[in-house]
Amino acid sequence: MSAIGRRTLLLGHGALLAVARDLGAAPRAETVYRFATAEWEVEMSVDFYDRYASSGFWFTERRNNRRFCLSGEGKQNADCLGNFTGSLAVAHYRIRPASGSRRKAALRERVRTIDQDDRLKSRPPFECAIAIRDGIASDLQAFGYEQQGQGSAQEGNPAGPWCFLRQDLFLNADPSPFLVVHWKHTLNEIRILDLIPGDRTRTA
Repeated sequence: MSAIGRRTLLLGHGALLAVARDLGAAPRAETVYRFATAEWEVEMSVDFYDRYASSGFWFTERRNNRRFCLSGEGKQNADCLGNFTGSLAVAHYRIRPASGSRRKAALRERVRTIDQDDRLKSRPPFECAIAIRDGIASDLQAFGYEQQGQGSAQEGNPAGPWCFLRQDLFLNADPSPFLVVHWKHTLNEIRILDLIPGDRTRTA
């Protein structure tokens, strides 16, 4: 078994709609959070797909009907995963100006591993932009492995690999995060452990 570390896939609104369709099943759970800063209102909803298995990591971007697959590193159309077994979480962000203006937002993240199973390879911190289209951004997270042959996701395996991640989320050029998210990834599920609003962020 080769474990797949967390990789963020940059999906716009069109790809988000494709994810909902191509996953083929309703999420096991959904959680919604709302935050506000002096300039922005943010709604964050997260769909959790526990013990997920698929015959391929394929998605369709509806805006241009483009179909693509993803590798374990989150790369498109290169070394695409076959039979994926593990867990998924899809975070959706809806961002709008608090003043009602038509100003556009920019969203970026900084992610680092806090702790992890000794069997996993160490991964350096990374920072990247999260694409926003029509005020909506998406972040698909996957943790699992490529299964050889047919089968279903492992169940009830507390000894499986795991990792804890810290994700700092920034709006525009603000040097301080408006939100810090702590995640736990296992083969059976991906969950949010803690949400910490920034100094100038309030819950709405």
